[in-house]
Amino acid sequence: MDNPLLLVKDLSVDFMVSGKKIEAVSNVNFQIKKGETVALVGESGSGKSVTALSIMQLLPYPAARHPNGSVVFNKKEIIGSSQDMMKNIRGNEISIIFQEPMTSLNPLHTIEKQIGEVLFIHRGLTRDNAFSRTLELLELVGLVDAKRRLNAYPHELSGGERQRVMIAMALANEPKLLIADEPTTALDVTIQAQILELLLYLQNKFDMSMLFITHDLGIVRKMAQKVCVMHEGKIVESGPISDIFDNPTHGYTKHLLSSEPSGQALKPKCGAKKVIQARNIKVWFPIKEGLLKRTKDYLKAVDNISVEVHEGQTVGVVGESGSGKTTLGLALLRLTKSEGTIEFNKQKISETRTNKLRPLRREMQIVFQDPFGSLSPRMSVSQIIEEGLNIHKIANSSNERTNLIIRAMEEVGLDPDSRYRFPHEFSGGQRQRIAIARAIVLKPKFIVLDEPTSALDRSVQAQIIDLLRNLQIKHGLGYLFISHDLKVIRAISDRVIVMRHGKIIENNTSSKIFENPENSYTKSLLAAAFDIEVIKENKV
Repeated sequence: MDNPLLLVKDLSVDFMVSGKKIEAVSNVNFQIKKGETVALVGESGSGKSVTALSIMQLLPYPAARHPNGSVVFNKKEIIGSSQDMMKNIRGNEISIIFQEPMTSLNPLHTIEKQIGEVLFIHRGLTRDNAFSRTLELLELVGLVDAKRRLNAYPHELSGGERQRVMIAMALANEPKLLIADEPTTALDVTIQAQILELLLYLQNKFDMSMLFITHDLGIVRKMAQKVCVMHEGKIVESGPISDIFDNPTHGYTKHLLSSEPSGQALKPKCGAKKVIQARNIKVWFPIKEGLLKRTKDYLKAVDNISVEVHEGQTVGVVGESGSGKTTLGLALLRLTKSEGTIEFNKQKISETRTNKLRPLRREMQIVFQDPFGSLSPRMSVSQIIEEGLNIHKIANSSNERTNLIIRAMEEVGLDPDSRYRFPHEFSGGQRQRIAIARAIVLKPKFIVLDEPTSALDRSVQAQIIDLLRNLQIKHGLGYLFISHDLKVIRAISDRVIVMRHGKIIENNTSSKIFENPENSYTKSLLAAAFDIEVIKENKV
């Protein structure tokens, strides 16, 4: 057998936290051959990213240490190697694409400067040569109008565009091994399909090996030849894709394979009253140009949209990034300025002044996409949930408020004894439960759920969907559920709105959208979500 490009043998990683040893990875073994893709799968906290960072020697030493194990890359031992050796390997021979490009890219530097930096450090290119190579890389990864985007900053790009820039940086020096750490987690299904197809094309072009880290087994089947399943820091099962998917032996692997959002969407009761009704909603943002900043045109984020949600009903809103989904949700809650008519519980709120809306705010709530970003890191869980109670003057005493907090935490499946802990001490799924508890403690009638499961593992997604469905049954809640994940939408939505460029492309019952879509755009979304086989077929 040929020597593998990467050989990981008995790798263990410990962290010292407040004087206590935490075992993050335990005796992990796998190898990657030249040109091969090996997938590392498992839920959050299973040790996938720690393993990848060990290969790159990017763990926070000395807090992290390797009690045992070996990582041999291209016949060179990585563990314990010198900084000079690692500087030469990183970027030149091994590159990594991180999960969230917005936090991985420097917000103060242009795209040209960030890619150019890689070329200056590792290849010593002149400014002109670096410019040419940067433009070549951006065109290679399919960034539209690449030359014009060279001076753009990360916040001026979409999620898919930022991910393409990260891939361009990673491939700048044509590495032998690419580590892709959850590269498509928060992307729309169509953009996800494009990124995966791009990675397959580039792997073939450069004869590159790949370690593909993900929690989405659907992607693994399309991308890898072998898979290693990680659980609690250990590889519990590994082998060729066909063996793992067709004949899994370990209970945890079977659990991952069966963890898809499921169940039947709730239908509103006959005669259920309308919680919210909106007619001809418009949200147009002016595009100003010139020295005097005159309005030249408008970005039509939401363009003449009508929607209604009944008690006990979930209306799903799907579409790509920039389609206007979130702006529509914010407009319904009067959190962004809009034109049109909005009625909440038969009260016309579209022209109500902000200060007079406050009494209604407790009945209209929102759960954001990123619970870590929407929860204050300086407040305990108890303080976070209690904040709304204090603002709306609910409960007459601190004991009564505490009882409401405990009841809300129990409803969302959180241990009330953990209410004095802070958000960073919880997992992603637990943080999302905190965000939901913060909303339901006020006993709302309508909740906008903005991508509440996009960054969560499949098994945790299924748990959150079940939780939301149970809360809906119990309290008769109306949901506007915004998502780009059609599997999640199908599991929870009674009715589905498909948006594109600020307009409704299709609006129908969930069953008709998924079984007999009428619009070609809807069909392309469904194909990307449920039939990503086209990725393999398009491999160049």
